[in-house]
Amino acid sequence: MRVRDVPLLARREVRFAGEKVAAVAAVDEETALEALDLIEVEYQELPALIDVKEAMKDGALLVHENLHTYSGLPKPVKKTNVFFHETFSKGDVALGFAQADLVLEHAFTTQIVHQGYLEPHAAVVDIGPDGSVTVWSSDKVPFRVRSLMAEIIGMPITRVRVIPSFVGGDFGGKGMIFDEPLCYYLARKAGRPVKMVMSRQEEFLAASPRHPSIIRLKAGVTKAGAITAWEASALFDSGAYAAYKPQVGLGGTKKLAGTYRIPHVHIEGRYVYTHNLPCGHCRAPGDPQASFAVESFMDMIAAKLKIDPFRFRWMNALEDGDLSPTGEPWRGINIKETMSAAVEKSGWGKAKPNQHYGIGIACAERPTGTGESSAVVIVNGDGSANIISGASDPGTGARTILCQIVSEALKVPMERITINLVDTDSAPYDQGAGGGRTTFVAGQSAYRAAMEVRKELVASAAKLLKCAPEEAQELIDVRDGFLFLKSEPAKRVSYAQAVKGAGKSQIMAEETFSCNQMEDTCFATHIAEVEVDPERGYVEVKRITAAHDIGFAINPAAAEGQIEGGIVQGIGFGLLEEMQRVDGKVTNPTLTDYKLCTPREAPEIITLLIEGAPGAGPFQAKSIGELPACPIAPAVANAIFDAVGVRITDLPISGEKIVNALKESGLSGGKAVAAGKERADAV
Repeated sequence: MRVRDVPLLARREVRFAGEKVAAVAAVDEETALEALDLIEVEYQELPALIDVKEAMKDGALLVHENLHTYSGLPKPVKKTNVFFHETFSKGDVALGFAQADLVLEHAFTTQIVHQGYLEPHAAVVDIGPDGSVTVWSSDKVPFRVRSLMAEIIGMPITRVRVIPSFVGGDFGGKGMIFDEPLCYYLARKAGRPVKMVMSRQEEFLAASPRHPSIIRLKAGVTKAGAITAWEASALFDSGAYAAYKPQVGLGGTKKLAGTYRIPHVHIEGRYVYTHNLPCGHCRAPGDPQASFAVESFMDMIAAKLKIDPFRFRWMNALEDGDLSPTGEPWRGINIKETMSAAVEKSGWGKAKPNQHYGIGIACAERPTGTGESSAVVIVNGDGSANIISGASDPGTGARTILCQIVSEALKVPMERITINLVDTDSAPYDQGAGGGRTTFVAGQSAYRAAMEVRKELVASAAKLLKCAPEEAQELIDVRDGFLFLKSEPAKRVSYAQAVKGAGKSQIMAEETFSCNQMEDTCFATHIAEVEVDPERGYVEVKRITAAHDIGFAINPAAAEGQIEGGIVQGIGFGLLEEMQRVDGKVTNPTLTDYKLCTPREAPEIITLLIEGAPGAGPFQAKSIGELPACPIAPAVANAIFDAVGVRITDLPISGEKIVNALKESGLSGGKAVAAGKERADAV
């Protein structure tokens, strides 16, 4: 449930550098800027909580004095900056640690990063003569925009219409409303439509980046390499507000035991208010932070036990039929298949080309997203088809995939199918893009609607083909927009004839699909190869081999594109990106100063689509949108350790950190720590 804790404009207290305090509307941008310059604001400096660990202490200054009045917070609400505390347990960790021959513990930190989209947040609001509201928004969840706008301005949902736009880049950052309510109130005062577009600087100062984290892991293992117990705790700095994400927590907390069979597990996650920039959703919320910690720690344990990192993972990896690390049922566990494919393709164990060349491995999982979606499928009188869906497409190819699904269900060529871009007044409900749910949830509703249309077409064709109605669904097949008897393929009727035979101008069906719990999850193994300059600490990522469990690839090219994009983002997260802050204020709020991974840093990428394990989507597809960003940072970190012998546990892994670590360890020239022959023997 979403927390309601954000004012439209700061009232009495500004909780972070970048919070909106005033808004004006004018006939052009120049006049609006002049008006802003005329506004004078008096500030009284107050104590600020910047350090998340300080914010957690008993007696710490409260960022929100009245948080008990906010809806959406778990009850009972305690007067503390820790606004949400979640736990997951299985077995008895004390017993598990007692059974261990060795207990290891380490802490990992990850930084705050921006989603890196090019297109800024934008909105237009128009108020009609009857007071009804029309919103054009760059948000990828139009029905959520409608409900939140109606709630904020005190109108029935029926009086608010949201027209979705082409979102452009998103990566989790465009799932909540930003300036739409301000546009409404300005439009009401001005009597004219109002448009607001965030500047690049505003995007960095007041958007919703990825949460920074502090993660502590503790593991008990036997000398033979079996993990007996696992304890994890995570602190997520949520910044000044919690409502910049649609739920109170992040899914990443549950990922803090990885993809491994562990009998005793205890995980805790805490979400903390500070006076920093509020954080929200970023591709696979919370998962890259968890993956970096878990997969780095797995390599550290393997090194302590003198076991090859791949073999250590293989020994402890989940298999189909196992429960998840936190004790939940999972279906189609395919992690070992991705490990085998990645190791074989990458040549794990091969001789290194030079002393400072390293190779690292990391695994991850992410469930298919859940939610609700409805779709209408229509076959017209000429045999063409339309899809009406509220699903948005923030550059993921979702609309193409929905057309492919309907094309396959109806056996109609893609060029004969049109998907309609419609608003919240015209489209059936869709929960919105995010969480890797679109192919699964929207795809299932479109597939089911198409199959209902197909049934009616078959029933109509039965009369024309002189087939008994009760046997029609079994005896009649479809192909290329025609219906025919399986026993006499030459005897056929077109879809146009079937529509006419039904006495209609079109045949239409609407279906709703809803799923709130998912037993299917998706697995991946990434192997990174890097070369490190020990004098400068410069890391060149040479090659990434990425094996992804995908169930069935509806659109292989789109799936590979998602994997490649996630890998590039993961490299940025691991090596380059950080929103640098001084006293809570972002000091590099431009794309000139904020280092994204560009084609210059992007490596050779080999993608492997592992099919076979059944997924919940149409044709047993699994989701692919978010998982590729998760295993990259730890795979690169592990490869750096393999290359020069130093372990960096604080992201991003800058050249300065590598050089300093080499000096502190006495390995200033760099030293490879794992021999190729040992890797080859392990494989």
